[in-house]
Amino acid sequence: MIIQSAFITSGQRCTCARRLILPFGSEGDQVIDALVALMDRIIIGAWDETPEPFMGPVINASAADRVLDQSARLLAAGGRAIRPPVRLERGDAFLAPGLIDSTPITAPDDDEIFGPVLQIIRVADFDAAIDRANETRFGLAAGLLSDDRSLYDRFHARARAGIVNWNKPLTGASSAAPFGGIGDSGNHRPSAYYAADYCAYPVASLEQDEDRLSASAPPKGIKQEKA
Repeated sequence: MIIQSAFITSGQRCTCARRLILPFGSEGDQVIDALVALMDRIIIGAWDETPEPFMGPVINASAADRVLDQSARLLAAGGRAIRPPVRLERGDAFLAPGLIDSTPITAPDDDEIFGPVLQIIRVADFDAAIDRANETRFGLAAGLLSDDRSLYDRFHARARAGIVNWNKPLTGASSAAPFGGIGDSGNHRPSAYYAADYCAYPVASLEQDEDRLSASAPPKGIKQEKA
């Protein structure tokens, strides 16, 4: 689910995950280890290649330059590259996905990296995780991976996002769903006759009451491990 949320279509969807917020300690470490192992198996290529790739290039070389430049700024600010995004030899727009631990950055830029880069942020507890999730001027999509319904209810009530998912990828929501949100990603702008309507806003959700991340098969375009 994390791989699909962050790297599908090379991270070029408005709902792609940009930050993965994890607890300090062994539980968070295990998630990172599993994520890195899966990232190393991602097949990158053109749409018509065999084996079928999971992701292709970003839209053009300029977009790739911007992704690499933004990633470099994160590292210069104190981030740690777990897997740095790198340009592949096959073409200027082909990038290997990146994973950057941004926890040490004290004043991170609130800029979206529109490409295959996922930032890790470690926190002390669940309330801190919600606070960090809300520390953005955007707020289009957010999600929680947990088997605990009570945690999801708390997250859903406090998350400032237009779509709040539970154990589902962030990507794949219908464009008919009202998931714009109230930040810069949405259009919550009270005015004139419709001001009363704008005083409330709808939130869409995709929900699944069990975290099946560990039991689910890898998505297409991921190299299969032999037993």
